[in-house]
Amino acid sequence: MSETKQLFTVLYDEHITKIYRFIYLKVDSSETAEDLCSEVFVRVWKGFSDIESKQVENPQAFIYQIARNVIADHYREKSKAKIVAIEEVVEDTESVEEQTMVNLEMDRVQKTLSKLKEDYQNYIIWRYLDELSIPEISQIIGKSQDSVRVGIHRALQALKREFEKQG
Repeated sequence: MSETKQLFTVLYDEHITKIYRFIYLKVDSSETAEDLCSEVFVRVWKGFSDIESKQVENPQAFIYQIARNVIADHYREKSKAKIVAIEEVVEDTESVEEQTMVNLEMDRVQKTLSKLKEDYQNYIIWRYLDELSIPEISQIIGKSQDSVRVGIHRALQALKREFEKQG
């Protein structure tokens, strides 16, 4: 295997799960998420020479930006905006009862999250699901770290208010 393909494979392996989850939380089905995730990595492959030549400072930010663009393209084409239930994301739960409880709670979180502004959704997904650092999120969206901290704080407040409305 060529060195380029090996480097791309490493990049793919490091980011596929997070990118899939990010897309999955924003689209209407796991099949759509898989298709869009494939599109993201096709675009990454096309821009891979920029990553290899170090023209791209942060490959992770580059990939997330492509993912955001692919999602926007998807909704532009479909003219719809909803988030799918995320019970399929939950893995390796020990019992059916526990799985059911987790699914119900995840469904509640997903529905509540879908009521937030897209920026707030992104902040919560990146910070708490993908476990990205403030500097990483800052690079992805091109805002200052202070702005990201404020955005995360506001997103959490908005999420809390939505949960409180549900009772």
